[in-house]
Amino acid sequence: MAKTQPINYVRIAEVLTDLGMITQDKARSVLDDCRNFAHEELTPRHHITGALEEFGVAVSIHADDVDFADVYYEELLEEAAALTGGKVTVDNYRFDKDDKDDEDDEDDEDDGRGVLHFDRNGETLSFSIEQESNDYLDMGAAQAAIEALSPDDDPRSFRCVDNGPKNPPGTLDDIMVLATAEQREGLLQHLGIAFRERW
Repeated sequence: MAKTQPINYVRIAEVLTDLGMITQDKARSVLDDCRNFAHEELTPRHHITGALEEFGVAVSIHADDVDFADVYYEELLEEAAALTGGKVTVDNYRFDKDDKDDEDDEDDEDDGRGVLHFDRNGETLSFSIEQESNDYLDMGAAQAAIEALSPDDDPRSFRCVDNGPKNPPGTLDDIMVLATAEQREGLLQHLGIAFRERW
């Protein structure tokens, strides 16, 4: 039986380059930045998927406290749109809270509920937010909003990494990867990264 190749930053760079997801220059740049640990094996599995963000092919939806979720969504959407290389833009962001009277009450458990609005290439999109407080993101709504940023006339789309049955949604950061179906298959084959169905 053949020995499996350890997965580290060097291996990830090789796979991403072979799949056409990054350039050789990008791979060299990231490996130079992490040269002190580039050859160290990445374990557990979510460290492998988290490394994709360093290579500019993914964004992370944080499961932990983000302090001000209503503000953080805008940063997250802009970061995801940037991965499209200008094919998708995000403008006119706003977050309308369900109960305007509670906007100054940071301890209100309903403080984070409302509707997220933004323009995607000039078209207004809206997503209902059901987070329990303004400290945490609505992971499902964030995933759906990022999926909506998949570029038109481009085989790439955003899909969320499947963290496996031991890590149900919301327990780890959700990693959204911009890739083609063939590239996702390559990530599964070479790095063991599986993907969920669209939200």
